[in-house]
Amino acid sequence: MRVVPSVLESVTVHAEGALCTRAFVLSPENGHLPGQVRVDGLPLALRTGSLRARVVEGPSGLLVRDLKPTFDVRLPPESELPAEQHALEAAEAALSAVHSRLERVRSEIAALRGLTPTWPAQRKGHPPREAPLTAMLSLTGFVDAELAELQAQELDLERQHRDATNELELRRRRVQELSSARSVDRARLFRAALLTLSGPIAAQGDARLVLEYAVAGARWVPTYDLRLPRTLEEGTLRMRAAVIQRTGEDWTGVRLAVSTASLERRAEVPELKSLRIGRSQPPPARSGWREPAPGLEELFAGYDALHVAAPPPVLQKPQAPMAPMYEEPVPETDDDGYAEQESYKEMATFGGAPGGAPSVSRPAPPPPPMAAPKSSGAFLGGSRPSPRRSVTGAVAAAPPSVSAPASARGGGGMDRMRNKKRAVMEESLEDAPMADLLSADEEGGGDELRRAAGLEPADNLFDYDSLTLASAASPAQRGRLRPRPALMSQAMLSFTSVNVQVEVVRLEAQAFVFAESVNSVTPPTWSVPPRDSARHFDARFDAEAVADVPSDGAWHTVPMLTVPLEFKAEYVCVPSVEPRVFRTVRLDNASPHPLLAGPVDVTLGDEFLMTSPLPTLGPGETQRLGLGVEEALQVARNTRFEEATGGMFGNSTVLTHHVSVEVANHLPRPASIAISERIGAVPESQKDLKVEEAEVVPPWQKATPLPGEDAVEGERVWRVSVPAGEKRSMKATWVVKLPASKMLNGGNRRT
Repeated sequence: MRVVPSVLESVTVHAEGALCTRAFVLSPENGHLPGQVRVDGLPLALRTGSLRARVVEGPSGLLVRDLKPTFDVRLPPESELPAEQHALEAAEAALSAVHSRLERVRSEIAALRGLTPTWPAQRKGHPPREAPLTAMLSLTGFVDAELAELQAQELDLERQHRDATNELELRRRRVQELSSARSVDRARLFRAALLTLSGPIAAQGDARLVLEYAVAGARWVPTYDLRLPRTLEEGTLRMRAAVIQRTGEDWTGVRLAVSTASLERRAEVPELKSLRIGRSQPPPARSGWREPAPGLEELFAGYDALHVAAPPPVLQKPQAPMAPMYEEPVPETDDDGYAEQESYKEMATFGGAPGGAPSVSRPAPPPPPMAAPKSSGAFLGGSRPSPRRSVTGAVAAAPPSVSAPASARGGGGMDRMRNKKRAVMEESLEDAPMADLLSADEEGGGDELRRAAGLEPADNLFDYDSLTLASAASPAQRGRLRPRPALMSQAMLSFTSVNVQVEVVRLEAQAFVFAESVNSVTPPTWSVPPRDSARHFDARFDAEAVADVPSDGAWHTVPMLTVPLEFKAEYVCVPSVEPRVFRTVRLDNASPHPLLAGPVDVTLGDEFLMTSPLPTLGPGETQRLGLGVEEALQVARNTRFEEATGGMFGNSTVLTHHVSVEVANHLPRPASIAISERIGAVPESQKDLKVEEAEVVPPWQKATPLPGEDAVEGERVWRVSVPAGEKRSMKATWVVKLPASKMLNGGNRRT
């Protein structure tokens, strides 16, 4: 097997997760390509079910026949470890040395402080001894001198200990800030892929293959950069992608693409069933299903003769006074409900053993198991075949008066559990149609009954990657494929390829948890996840140049593409609410790409202006983007209100509103301004109210809201162009007529 190096060429970042593509070249040796190759260095957060491989260039007919995931453990040399790791280890060693010296000095200080003069006990009949003053003074002077020196050393070592602790904390933070691709562990665990090739292995030229796999721990959100001149007449909008990833490998010099599609969503083409008009016909067999070959049990004849047939044990007559204390043990069943014939065989041959075996009568061994059914023996329509006949037959083979010691059965509690399980199994077979079907299946006629009952193989029997061959010790399943238990993961199946004692499952789980931690990182301000702003479509954006995204769990901005837009500058003012003019830009998306919602950094001339949220803008749509207040445009609004009675008998009230607006342009260029006013709107239920527009100079129009903007009832808009350094005046008059017995809610004055 040849280990080939690979290069990460392209990465597509989805809403959650990424799809990576690696390429490698196979060169022939002695005119032949290798039959098996191994690609190492894959990230540990790789999803094993996403591995795909194909031949891009090479001899005609060369195919990838098999692809298996496995693990790769590396022990890197010292030269490959990062410099930060060496600095961390040096800081740890320095701190340990200083701590040892400090503890030694503190122990010596404690020992010196314990040096005090002791007085011997006074003996009876003898006078007290004279105190040795000279010795006491010498001891005190020695202790003071030594303590002074040791305490000076303690102060110096405490300072060194603080410095070493700070240095160690600094080095640890430096290591934590490293990319997750630069592992500092002495033993590194990676994923690997085993490829088996088939076809014309003999070749003269190179073959180029690509390997695709999905990884967890990657996200992206859209951001934009809008550059406008001072005139607001044209501009450039560039789309950027803020990407964060902790996949375990750095993306260096890759072709980056981002997509709004979900990486977990299945995109299989549904299987449409045809409808036939005419004579009824049985449904065709599903593609991929094949009944077991005839004569399958003949392959296991030698196995049954070797493992099932056993010499008859020596039967001993049970003693008359002894009463049976235990029931006959029931064969254990596996997860699929099939009896374990091996354990039952061992219990059946117990008794008559040499070396003083207990004198317990045992029956003859059970007869060899019956021939397994000719059907598949796997799931049928979502249900499992029950081993009713094999279990009941084995129990009936033993006389009820035979007993066995507890050591052969594993305790009475286990027997009770087995008997309870057997009772549950027998109760579940009360359904007559299914019991008849299973009985007929054991006799070899299950295929006809299944076809008559309309049962089809379950969907999991067509997922051949998850099927495994049953053991020969299971007579009802041997020689047939069945689904692998769900608890057996790909990581557990790959234990055999790891020769180093590494906790693979724990490390793999830690890698996935570490990778998924990017989902909790706060995105940039005004950012919207692409799945929330993509509406009902999915889009993919390719970067114009190669990009670098390290695996450090931080946001990195990658330029994607320049979006062709049509810009139209417009100043907006609502003087009745705010007497200030706001700058806006109307964006018409003339590109085939949708613009997702996200923050846009606006640069006006050479000056950064602001960051504003941009709503989702589909192809051909128009949106308005606010750019803040324009101080060079000033607006003044004056109102006048008149109330009078009208009508032939004075039975109505006439409310006249006069509004005048003046705009002054202090910009060095003309400005197009939209000034909004609002007149009264009469609901349909009030037929006796009327609103009439009397005089409007210049004429205004009804407002047409852009997509995403709310319509305001009764809104009118003046659109005027004011030359540089000039003023424009507008005025409007409208009349509201209502019955004299009524009044507007909140007062008649509405200006």
